[in-house]
Amino acid sequence: MSTDGTTATGDVSAGSPGEGRDRAWALALAAIVGAEFMLQLDGTIVNVALPALQSDLGLSVTGGSWVPNGFLLAFGGLLLFAGRLGDALGHRRVFLAGVGLIVVASLVAGLAPNVQALLAGRVLQGAGAAVAGPTGLALLAIVFRGERRQRAFGLYSTVTGLGASAGMVLGGVLTWAGDWRWSLLVNVPIGLAVIALAIRALTARELTVRDEATRSRALGLPSALLSAAAVTAAVYGLVRAAEKGWGDPWTAAALGAAVVLAGVLLLVDRRAAEPLLPLAVLAGRERAGAFAGLVLLAAVLTGFLIYLVQYLQGVLHFGALRSGLAILPFGLALLVSTQVLTARIAAVGLKTRALLGLSVVLAGTAWLTRLDGGSAYAAGVLPALVVMGLGVGVAIIPLNMIVLTTAPAEYAGVAAGLLQTALTIGGSLGLAAMLIPLGADGLAEGISPVFAWACGALVAALLVMAASWYRLAARGRRGPSG
Repeated sequence: MSTDGTTATGDVSAGSPGEGRDRAWALALAAIVGAEFMLQLDGTIVNVALPALQSDLGLSVTGGSWVPNGFLLAFGGLLLFAGRLGDALGHRRVFLAGVGLIVVASLVAGLAPNVQALLAGRVLQGAGAAVAGPTGLALLAIVFRGERRQRAFGLYSTVTGLGASAGMVLGGVLTWAGDWRWSLLVNVPIGLAVIALAIRALTARELTVRDEATRSRALGLPSALLSAAAVTAAVYGLVRAAEKGWGDPWTAAALGAAVVLAGVLLLVDRRAAEPLLPLAVLAGRERAGAFAGLVLLAAVLTGFLIYLVQYLQGVLHFGALRSGLAILPFGLALLVSTQVLTARIAAVGLKTRALLGLSVVLAGTAWLTRLDGGSAYAAGVLPALVVMGLGVGVAIIPLNMIVLTTAPAEYAGVAAGLLQTALTIGGSLGLAAMLIPLGADGLAEGISPVFAWACGALVAALLVMAASWYRLAARGRRGPSG
């Protein structure tokens, strides 16, 4: 039994025989990864449709930027609170509510008669994604054990990587074949299918996941409001920096407010009977190293996807659909890595695999530092996409597992919320920070320094992870005098 408000019956780790239980596990996994695929689609699918959307609704480029940013701000701001919500009310119940909100919000946004309704729908989509994301990830850690858990995390990580690149391709196809509204309405049938699968799987007799009342677990509304405000201010400041630069006064004001709000949150949380950020989740060198690795990896991958697509379109003159297809080798390499290569190296420890995977990502990123205005896709981009996809697949599963499997079970939702918050802030940080080397030289000349900075971030991640996992462990064995 889990003390987090969700109870999973049956010993999953024992791999109990029976076709019914195997089917229930498969349905549960399909529901969770299906929801994650939908969330990843939401983050990128509208980007390709933005020009058509702006033209239809009469939006400027700046106004149109709030279509993806409205989603991002709501998503990032509510992740921590959503994780606590799952711990307090039950992950299954909150997961279903989050997916349902996405379906309703997608209808609002897809059928929006004006920009106000569109932005309201996108904000609600982000809120639904924030609720469904951490609770789905927590369910993954609760329902699956042992070898099944590793395979489940492998598929989850594959879908996370494929969803982002697939979003750009699907957005281009839907906009080309029909209308920009289709890129929003596509969530409706996906979401309804996820809800049907989740209800059937998580209430199946062979694998019952019950939401039990947890009256002793407070929601901690003061801390929740402060965390939402702090993360929203941080994400807004980083988004603003990516658009207007680090010298913009609103950038400085937002980031300064985020720091102040985070300080107040820590003070309030210290006095709370049920802190939103329990020390049991924050403490631990294994999780600290994994969180640092995830933040910096997210910074590199988000910058890589955004700026490389801009390079493909602006320098190599690829169209929207062609540039989306050009990124697909990254997702396919990720698929091979998580589903084939990871099984071959399963006996290797999680920390070693994470360091090995990030080293491979570093090699692929270093290849991209050779890009300039005269580079070709086949020689300059394609090899790096394959190498990076293989490396991310090796690294991301152990990093996720270190965070989620070492956290106390009663804080599974908070740990999942922290993980996804780290990815969101890391991605926003990557977009903003890599504007500095890009400068005013343009993509043809500035793309190489962008990836040089990305290499620096990966080296920093490797050093922090190694220091957290190995050097500190050695000191601990020697004692205080060592």
